[in-house]
Amino acid sequence: MIKRLAVLSLATLLGFSQSSNAKTFDILKTNQFGEILNSSRTICGEDKMSPMVDQEEDMQELGYPIGQYREASTFGGVARCTGTLISNDLFLTARHCFQSSCEKIEVAFNFLAERSQQEVFKCAEVVEKGGSSNADDYLIIRLEGKPGVKWGYYPPAKYQAKAQQELLMLHHPSGKPMMVSLDGCAVTETKKDMLHHRCDTQPGSSGSGILSRDLQDQSSIRIMGVHTLGGCSSGEDTSNSGPVMSHLLTLSPTLKSLAK
Repeated sequence: MIKRLAVLSLATLLGFSQSSNAKTFDILKTNQFGEILNSSRTICGEDKMSPMVDQEEDMQELGYPIGQYREASTFGGVARCTGTLISNDLFLTARHCFQSSCEKIEVAFNFLAERSQQEVFKCAEVVEKGGSSNADDYLIIRLEGKPGVKWGYYPPAKYQAKAQQELLMLHHPSGKPMMVSLDGCAVTETKKDMLHHRCDTQPGSSGSGILSRDLQDQSSIRIMGVHTLGGCSSGEDTSNSGPVMSHLLTLSPTLKSLAK
């Protein structure tokens, strides 16, 4: 992680998913009364996610660049996802989280508990919006106020993800305060420009950065892909997935310029 100040942060993009072999978006939607409209699970067997607020300080620091994406939607409620700062003001998430306009988007950091003092930043502009295919499902927005100066950011990876590589996901499943997916979280394969993994997720996890895992050297952590699709269950042949970063670098001049 590249950071200027050590302060707690939090980020989650909502999504829709289900715990079968079918792949569905992992975006969370609520209506105008705050009721969840989709709640299917994409847990890889037993739920191994743990609350970030219960972690040691070193682990909590890893969540600084993670934010919860919130957008007032056309159905009268809110679409929520997770995303990651990739520079002082650029925020990476999933395209399918985007509902209609930048003016309706805000991103909250430091959402570690319901009573956490969150910092919220408005969208300044949509910088890049990927295509409609699953492998092109990414969105980059610019946030007002340069939150990365305080919360830090993670660079996109220049190198390819490898099978069995250990991963880390920090996200806001079901719109909750930040959760950690660590146990069993690893690459299963990369196929057709998609990174398949067995990191536990739920609706609201869409857009999360799929991070390389190096708990001893935070500066070496890279974004290996963007989580977008559920599909994991207890079956060992099932997985969650999202566009692999090596493919996104061929599409995005912004990501390519920031990759390390």
